[in-house]
Amino acid sequence: MRSERPIYNFTQSPNGQDRTGNCADADPFVNVDNVLYNEQGLKPIHRIHYMNYSSADFARLCQGEDANINYKDIFLHYRFLKNPEQKPTQLVPPNSLTKATRKLQGIMGKFKRTIS
Repeated sequence: MRSERPIYNFTQSPNGQDRTGNCADADPFVNVDNVLYNEQGLKPIHRIHYMNYSSADFARLCQGEDANINYKDIFLHYRFLKNPEQKPTQLVPPNSLTKATRKLQGIMGKFKRTIS
């Protein structure tokens, strides 16, 4: 679909006041009272994309595991905004056995895809 209208990408703007940024693992944000702002112009972020994180990571985070996800405190705040009693009170890192098992499962999955 083509349009004759010009398109302007605000995330590419040289003016920090215009940029909104939205990629959780690429853009640095500032947290002010559970609202993220871009660093340059302190413009509020209306959407944040977690495109390089798996849904399993978010499931673990919601169950209280300290997953390696940027801005996890903000995510949990809004995820449990309507049910704050369900929000994990403490994030616990996975133990060594769990880490090793997940790593082994990842290797086996890649191996299976390679031989298929």
